Amino acid sequence: MKHHIATLLILILGMTFQTFIFAASHEDHSMHDHSMMGGSANQAMGMGTLHQVDAGKQMVNLTHEPIPSLSWPEMTMDLPVTKRVDLSSFKSGDKVHFTLKKGRDNRFRITSMKAAE
Repeated sequence: MKHHIATLLILILGMTFQTFIFAASHEDHSMHDHSMMGGSANQAMGMGTLHQVDAGKQMVNLTHEPIPSLSWPEMTMDLPVTKRVDLSSFKSGDKVHFTLKKGRDNRFRITSMKAAE
C-alpha cells in the first residue's frame, strides 16, 4: 500500500511539474529580443492582431502568426515601427499584414503595415 501511495505522489508531482513547464513556455513574449533567434532572413512578412498602438513611441504590441522565414513561432510582442508607418489609422483589435526589416542594430522593425482584408 505504501508503495502505491509513493508511486501516486511521484506521478502527481511529475504532472504538476510538466504543467508548470508548459505554462512557462507559453508566457507573454512582449519584451523578448528576437534579434538573435534563428532564421537568416533580413526581411519578412507577417500577419497579426494589434493589442496596443503607441504612435508617440512608434511602437505596437501585437500577436503575430508564425513567421517561418525568421523561425519565429506565434507570439505576442512589442515591435518598433519606422516613421514611414502612419499609426493614426490603427487601433487595438485590428488585424494587420506587416513587413519586418532587420536594422543595422540587428533589431527588427515594422517598415510597412496595412489592415488585413
